[in-house]
Amino acid sequence: MIKEKKFDAGMICSGFRVDSVQYVEEVQSTSYVMTHIQSGAKLLYLANDDDNKVFSVSFRTTPDNSTGVPHICEHSTLCGSRKFPLKEPFVELVKGSLNTFLNAMTFPDKTMYPVASRNAIDFRNLMDVYLDAVFFPNFLKDPQILQQEGWHYELEEKNGPLTYSGVVYNEMKGVFSSPDSQLDRKVMAHLFPQTTYGVESGGDPDDIPQLTQEEFVAFHKRYYHPSNSYFFLYGDLDIDDTLAFIDSEYLSSFTAEDVHTDIAVQPCPGSTVKTYSYGIGSDESTDQKTMHSLTYVIDDAIDTTLGLALKVLTYVYLASPAAPLKKLFIDEGLGKDISGDFQDGILQPLWGITINGSEQDVQEKILPLLHNYFKEVVAKGIDKTLLTGALNRLEFSLREADFAGRPKGLIYGIRCMDTWLYGRAPEEALRYEESLKVLRAGIETDYYEKIIQTYILDNPYYALISLVPEKGLTEKKEEATAQVLAAYKKSLSDEELQKIIDDTKALKKRQEAPDSPEALATIPTLSRTDLTRDVDFVEPEVEKVKDVDLCYVEDKTNGITYINLFYDLTGFSESDLPYIYLLADMIGDLDTENHDYIELASLIDLHTGGISYGVQSISSEADNSYRPFFRIKAKALTRNTDKVMALLEEITEKSVFSRGTRLAELIEEEKTGWDTDAFRNGQTLVTKRLLSYVSQQAAFDEAGELSYYRFLADMAKTIRKDGDTVGNRLKDVAKKLFVKARLTVSVTGEAAEKEALKKVLPLWLEAMPEGEKGTLLFDFDLQRRNEGIMTGGKVQYVAKGGNFRKHGFEYTGAMSVLTTILQYEYLWIKVRVQGGAYGAHTRFSPNGDLVFCSYRDPNLAKTIQAYDDLPSYLESFDIPEREMTKYVIGTLSRIDTPLTPQLRTGLALGIYFAKATKAKRQERRDQLLNTTAGDIRGLAPVVKAVMNDNNLCVMGSERKIKEEGRFFDDTVSLPK
Repeated sequence: MIKEKKFDAGMICSGFRVDSVQYVEEVQSTSYVMTHIQSGAKLLYLANDDDNKVFSVSFRTTPDNSTGVPHICEHSTLCGSRKFPLKEPFVELVKGSLNTFLNAMTFPDKTMYPVASRNAIDFRNLMDVYLDAVFFPNFLKDPQILQQEGWHYELEEKNGPLTYSGVVYNEMKGVFSSPDSQLDRKVMAHLFPQTTYGVESGGDPDDIPQLTQEEFVAFHKRYYHPSNSYFFLYGDLDIDDTLAFIDSEYLSSFTAEDVHTDIAVQPCPGSTVKTYSYGIGSDESTDQKTMHSLTYVIDDAIDTTLGLALKVLTYVYLASPAAPLKKLFIDEGLGKDISGDFQDGILQPLWGITINGSEQDVQEKILPLLHNYFKEVVAKGIDKTLLTGALNRLEFSLREADFAGRPKGLIYGIRCMDTWLYGRAPEEALRYEESLKVLRAGIETDYYEKIIQTYILDNPYYALISLVPEKGLTEKKEEATAQVLAAYKKSLSDEELQKIIDDTKALKKRQEAPDSPEALATIPTLSRTDLTRDVDFVEPEVEKVKDVDLCYVEDKTNGITYINLFYDLTGFSESDLPYIYLLADMIGDLDTENHDYIELASLIDLHTGGISYGVQSISSEADNSYRPFFRIKAKALTRNTDKVMALLEEITEKSVFSRGTRLAELIEEEKTGWDTDAFRNGQTLVTKRLLSYVSQQAAFDEAGELSYYRFLADMAKTIRKDGDTVGNRLKDVAKKLFVKARLTVSVTGEAAEKEALKKVLPLWLEAMPEGEKGTLLFDFDLQRRNEGIMTGGKVQYVAKGGNFRKHGFEYTGAMSVLTTILQYEYLWIKVRVQGGAYGAHTRFSPNGDLVFCSYRDPNLAKTIQAYDDLPSYLESFDIPEREMTKYVIGTLSRIDTPLTPQLRTGLALGIYFAKATKAKRQERRDQLLNTTAGDIRGLAPVVKAVMNDNNLCVMGSERKIKEEGRFFDDTVSLPK
């Protein structure tokens, strides 16, 4: 915490005028808002003692078409620049940086380039490369960059098919393979027909091929000027030196301009009700696959208190298990999965409801039901208990500030843009104390009722859009595109065709050509001596409480207690496993003997920061075994430890599974969620599916993925008739599971948190059934397979792999380095750059599991060939020591991430359950730090053995999988 001021308002430092100085208690930082006098750049510095420093430079980018020019620009700026004339400096940075975050992001109205690092030298290097990239990119004079990152015609021979390719083109084909993305696009187009929000900043695949090099360069010239920029700095850094660097190296080269990028406010165009179609596979059912979205525009854009109030109302009515509007929609048969969302971060925010698992004729019932319900709410008043619980949950989240391992400064920087971009003070987006007072007081008045009246009941500015499934639509659109390309090809002369062929070859030649040693040397990097040699080995303190292990993980948690319950699943049968996964989805949302599920949800919101349930496995480091667990995570203010433990006891011991209607609703909702999300989660599905062919642990994990989806789909068909049978099975599983013999407890916090739990834990354990743990693990029948999963999507997820331990190889630290090499060199070039996929990843696991998987990939056969060619690449792998060191550093940056209390808990418990030793972990770290090119060559036999096993799993386009049917022993569709 840094409260003393570094600058006063009015001071000038390195060309920056300090416009305002204030302390922001909510983020424990002193805020300095500045303007660079010569260039017009705006800058915000949040000064505090966080060593995880963050920098970003952002631009307001407001396209007027859907060619995706902001998105393609975001990709392309990082493909070489004035000072760093490489093909992809971004990749070289990732290889050799200790960054804690490194990426770029396109939003509907802005583009952000953030980086973070705990190392001061590394932080400066990252800033330098990013600033040179955005202000002096090579794509301004090299059209091949647009061809690679955006789109190009591809033709390898005159008799071959003419196609489109490009990284962003294929990425967005993948995005729009998900029906919810198509729905969002239609909603925005109707709500904002005259402003930038009505077009797709990421790019519509139908429009991307219209972007020319001239338009691309003009876009950068207009928007990427310092006068249109927003600089953000955060953390414990040398601000004088940093400002001097930004000024002397970059901003001093520019003079302020009038950039005219303001975002127009869309006048209300009236309400819209429309219906469209989306594609599904030919074997998929159309039943209950219609989606509806009712979205209102909230015109008070910058009112942050109103935004928080709408989040409270969204949770009360649509997100909480107790949500009454969600229940009403389900009870009235409008859909199976109802959700709500408040979308800020744009000039005119949105509040809306999405209904999945529905039919087309439901559309006409949505508005009347919503209006009649909210009229009654306004007349009678909102349940104060529900409001209080929702507000408690929101406040807990704001104060906890846990962003799942992402740097706090990164999230704060994104939040600041929610006001700063629209001409308001950036700190307004960080403050919430006064808003919480207003929201708390509003519970006792008609504050929330007036919001409903104003922004929903009296608001004519909305769109009700429905998407109806249509078999074969995807194939029709692909055929239409192919016909357009064929007709265009036919119209070309031989000379024009030859030029496309020559351009295709030239682009591939560029992509294959290595950067020169001189170009590579321009990217600054650290040395191995800058790296921390000692492994971060976080062991919990373990003691017995009533014969149960209590693991204590010490960490500063600001008065929050984090509790984990691990129930060992050893001894359950394979037939029990889908019901164990089902239990994780259902429990906590069911009635108990003491409360119905609505009352229970209110108590959870009032007294905790949330309770979650899941199933996971942890590999042993001693052998090939693993430990399977049912996990419950809970968090609460330390003063509420007794209340959260009472709730955990009630949920685990007194849940009621016999009320079939509630169980049926939850199962139908869960299945509908899978219908919507399955393709989007394709990378996870195919990776786990593939490994389940060869690994007992992976087979256990996969039972919660595609196999579970199939289980749910079958169950959803009969649950209304068979609820008692399912309920009884869940009851039996729960009775066997929630016993003391299976339990391990962990607590994370300081001494006060540990003592608070120890005070109430014995009584809970005394009342718990003793039970027994069992001795046998699940025993899955593993079989090698080549499986194609057909969908209505337009791109593929291509996975190939196996288990190297079965071939006699052991895990080493060098495998972590190879993962980095493949992700940012071989697979990056073969699958992403040349193949046009959005990306590809590699996973080497200590238990021997190895998998390669592409993401949003237009190809199938080419990607498999790239995997099969990998051993040859490794056999001849040889790079200079400087480049090898970069890979080691980049690998370490993925491993040595700053730990939040929950991440630290995960690390400590992983060590505890895996029976890991510090010596073994240190040995692997030493192997990583000392990895040589020879060690990488030594891994060629490992990869070759696994590739020769020929285990393959692909999810993607039905048409593509059928065309490439020679690769598969079995082709299946997603569940109906």
